[in-house]
Amino acid sequence: MAMVQTVTGHTVIGNGGAWTDPNGIPPARIATACHFATVFWLFWDEFHRPPNQAEVLKMGNAQLLVTSMIANGTRKDSPLIGSLNLTAGAVLIFVDQGRVARHSCVAIAAQQVGGYNQAGWWSAGGADHAYSTHTTNQLLWGHLGNRNKVHKFRDEQQWYQLYEVPEAYAKMIVRGAAQG
Repeated sequence: MAMVQTVTGHTVIGNGGAWTDPNGIPPARIATACHFATVFWLFWDEFHRPPNQAEVLKMGNAQLLVTSMIANGTRKDSPLIGSLNLTAGAVLIFVDQGRVARHSCVAIAAQQVGGYNQAGWWSAGGADHAYSTHTTNQLLWGHLGNRNKVHKFRDEQQWYQLYEVPEAYAKMIVRGAAQG
């Protein structure tokens, strides 16, 4: 439950679509993309403080870090009835056919997620370089051969599998990257 409090208590990361550590020398501007936000919150919750620039740079590419979490996740399928249920604090990852993380966010309730750059991933809009929340009934599930996959709004050419990564595994990966 701590991860939920970290995410909902720190919805603003950076300014103008980028995060900068004021103590970084020289300060680097890092886009507050979805994966960066997910890793930022995981770090903050694991170490009880936000990361500094040196730690962010040491962890490396946030997309690669989130992609490495997929192996610890559980594939989620379209529910037969109702909305998809998640475990609060878990990381939800949208995975393409190449097994690369294309979007990530955090479950802040059983049927609600919070994250950055969520425009197009949900039927009810979203925001670019800003925080937004969505309910799992806003996922864009397919039908027939793609019934257990989702797509981005107005793009039924690319389909994504959903993986739910438990909070403990996601934090373990971030901890390893930060200390490695």
